[in-house]
Amino acid sequence: MSIELGRPGSLALLALLPVWWLWVRPMGLTGLLVPRGQDAESLSLGGWRGRAIELLPFAMRLAALLCLVLVLSQPRIVRVIEEPITEGVGVAFAIDLSSSMWAQDMAERTTRLEVAKATVKSFLQQRSDDVGLVAFAGEALIRLPLTDDPYAVEMAVEAMEVGLAIDGTDVAGAIAAGAGLLKDTPHDSKVLILVTDGAHNKAGMVPSLAARAAATFGIKVYPIAIGTDEAQGAQAAAMETVLSQTARITGGQYFRASNVRALQEIYDEIDRLESVSEVMVAREQAIPLGLWLLLTGMALVAGATALRGSRWGLVP
Repeated sequence: MSIELGRPGSLALLALLPVWWLWVRPMGLTGLLVPRGQDAESLSLGGWRGRAIELLPFAMRLAALLCLVLVLSQPRIVRVIEEPITEGVGVAFAIDLSSSMWAQDMAERTTRLEVAKATVKSFLQQRSDDVGLVAFAGEALIRLPLTDDPYAVEMAVEAMEVGLAIDGTDVAGAIAAGAGLLKDTPHDSKVLILVTDGAHNKAGMVPSLAARAAATFGIKVYPIAIGTDEAQGAQAAAMETVLSQTARITGGQYFRASNVRALQEIYDEIDRLESVSEVMVAREQAIPLGLWLLLTGMALVAGATALRGSRWGLVP
């Protein structure tokens, strides 16, 4: 806590106070006429007490002028208050909607897509991030811009179905679309979680180039390959190469999940790696003192006037 002045130059007026004292005091126009001599000893205060009562109105007026000068300098008490602010993470999900996501090899009578959607919703339940959503197959589509509305996110995830995009697996397009959602966010931590069950097979931009572009904006990609090895067959090695390279370029981490429990553990690990941080933000609170000084000055003037009208003020 400290005291600051909005107009410190006004304190130069304090130099005029001694001049006022020297100019007013000798005139005696506002002084006290205290009786002196033996005949008035019973009515007057003698010694230092009488002198103090005589000079007190002057001192009170001088203090009132001092308050006025301080009011002009705009004093205020400044307190620095530290408040904890939760710093969330900017998260974008890119979920594969190719026809292979209909496979039921991760849980009984549950498709890969249903498992992917359920784990995404479970992951977000305990977090307060800004979330965006990308759907991709043979092309990448932005399904939800970055938002902090959990209900909008849940509805957008639930609405994702195979067939929303032409069939195929455009990993590069998914990375580029997710980076587009995250690149302008104010978050220090930007994460793209990419869930797929196939290797990139789209002509044009390659995933490594899209990954380098994402890394330029400080976006980390966490690719997750889902499904069993048998279901993926010869595509497994190619997919793992592309996804692991993407994670390495962006500073993320590559994961592989062959069942629901493994996928949940992966999200737990991402939750640990990209934990929400708490930042202490300093905020200044200013309390003006001008009104209190003005009231104090008025009270001093009133007190000086009342003192002069008391039985010790003016004795005929």
